[in-house]
Amino acid sequence: MKKSHLLIIAMISLSFGFIVSSIVFDSKPLELEAATWFADQARALPDFQLIDHNDQALINSDLSGKWSLMFFGYTHCPDVCPTSLQTLGDMLKAIDDMDTRRRIQVIFVSVDPDRDTPAILKTYVQYFHPDIIGASAPLEQLNYLTGAIGISHSRNKANENQAEYEVSHSSSIILVNPDTKFAGLFGAPHDSLAMARDLGKIIDSN
Repeated sequence: MKKSHLLIIAMISLSFGFIVSSIVFDSKPLELEAATWFADQARALPDFQLIDHNDQALINSDLSGKWSLMFFGYTHCPDVCPTSLQTLGDMLKAIDDMDTRRRIQVIFVSVDPDRDTPAILKTYVQYFHPDIIGASAPLEQLNYLTGAIGISHSRNKANENQAEYEVSHSSSIILVNPDTKFAGLFGAPHDSLAMARDLGKIIDSN
């Protein structure tokens, strides 16, 4: 066989090797510490309408173009909510890359709309970080959103006139991608630094 033919075969083999290596590398799953990443299994959120802590509508399009972390709780929560919001605030502070930071927003959605007015939510969430957004909606609208993404919540009331009560709710933090699709979640217990590192990896890979 001529040397020129051998050289052509060698070059083709080398090119094929690069292609295979690229495919294998690109398809390698992300190594994450805290997040469950759905990759190609992300699903669109239903059309929803919340009211944010500035008494303005918060709808699907407000999540477009951002990586949104959504946590569902309530301001009277004795432990899980303040701990989770503190973690989310610390996570935002831990992200040094300003380009990455600008692409992330945190939304605290109250599952106790009877007590959590926009004004109360604003004071509450901004205690943990000035960039956290508070929001809520009437229960019927809220249930439409939470039911679609598997977030459970229920008021523990003996009767409708009971003023003091607790609300049972999921502790997961939902990750919504810039296409407004439910793309992952962070399960409890939450670690601010691990979350920050995982978000950096996810954003860099998409």
